[in-house]
Amino acid sequence: MKEARARWDALPGTVRGAVWMVLAGLFFTAMLGVVKPASSNLHPLAVAFYRHAMTLLLMVPVFVRSGIPRPKRENLGVIGLRGLLGFIATACWFYAVPNVPLADSTAINFTAPLWATIFATIILGEQVRARRWSATAFGFLGVLVVLRPGFEEIPVYLFVVLGGAAAWGIQHVVLRRLSQRESVPVILACHAVILCTISLGPALYFWVTPTWADAAWILVLGVLGTLGHMCLARSFAVAEASAVLPFDYMKMPVAALIGYFAYGEFLDAYTFLGAAMILGASVYIARREAQLARAAPPLRSDPPGTG
Repeated sequence: MKEARARWDALPGTVRGAVWMVLAGLFFTAMLGVVKPASSNLHPLAVAFYRHAMTLLLMVPVFVRSGIPRPKRENLGVIGLRGLLGFIATACWFYAVPNVPLADSTAINFTAPLWATIFATIILGEQVRARRWSATAFGFLGVLVVLRPGFEEIPVYLFVVLGGAAAWGIQHVVLRRLSQRESVPVILACHAVILCTISLGPALYFWVTPTWADAAWILVLGVLGTLGHMCLARSFAVAEASAVLPFDYMKMPVAALIGYFAYGEFLDAYTFLGAAMILGASVYIARREAQLARAAPPLRSDPPGTG
C-alpha cells in the first residue's frame, strides 16, 4: 500500500490532476443520471433539498471538531448572493435533467465558464480583450450546434439547463470576490447552510414522504456528489485548472453511455461537436487566465483573469 502511494505521489501533478478530474467527471455525471430515478416519486426541488441536506450532514463532524466558522458581517450579502445563485443552478439542473437527454444537458453545462467571463466584466470590472470574447462567442456557437434551432424542436428544459449553467458561472465570479475576503472553511460552511435553508421551503411545499427506495436513491445521489467534489478539489490542488480542464470532456461519453444503457437515449454527432466547441472555448479561457496570472506583477491588486 505504501509503495503504491509512493508511486502515485511520484507522478507529475498534471497527471494526478487529470486522473482526479476524470474521476470527478464520472461521479458528477453519474449523480445527474441518478436524478431521474430519484425524482420519479419526489419533486425535483425536494430532491435538491435532500442533496444539500446530505452535504450539510457530512460537514457536521468538521463543525464538531473545529467549531462553526463565523463570517464577517460585511460579507453576509455576498455570501447570501452566492448561496442564492447556487440554489438556482441546482434547482434548474434537478428540474430539467430528468426531461432531456443526459449528454445534451452535460454539453450545455459546459457553458458555465463562458457565463463567468461575461459577468466578470460586469461584477468585477475585469478587462476582457478580443481573444477571450472571440472564444466566448465560439463557445456559444457550440450551444447553437447542440440545440440546432430551426432544425430541431428545442425542449424548454434545455433552456432551463442553460439558465442553471449561467447561474453557476455567475456564482463562480461572486466566489472569486468572496475568496479575497473570507477563509475557505467559512465559505464552505456558509454555502452549505444557505443552500439547505433556501431549498427547505420548496421542499416543504412539494413534500412527499420518501419511500425506502427514494431514500436509497437520495443516499446514492449524496455519495456521488460528495465524491465528485472531493475529486474536483484534489484535481485543482495538484494541477492548474487550464491543464486538467480538457479532461472534463470525459463527462460527454460517460453521459452518452449512461443515457443509452439506462434510459435508451440515442444521440447524434452534433451534440458531441457542440460540446467540443464549448469545452474548447472554456479551455482557452482557462489557459489565458493562467498565463495572465503568471505574468502579473507580484504587487498587482487586480483580480486574476483580466485580459
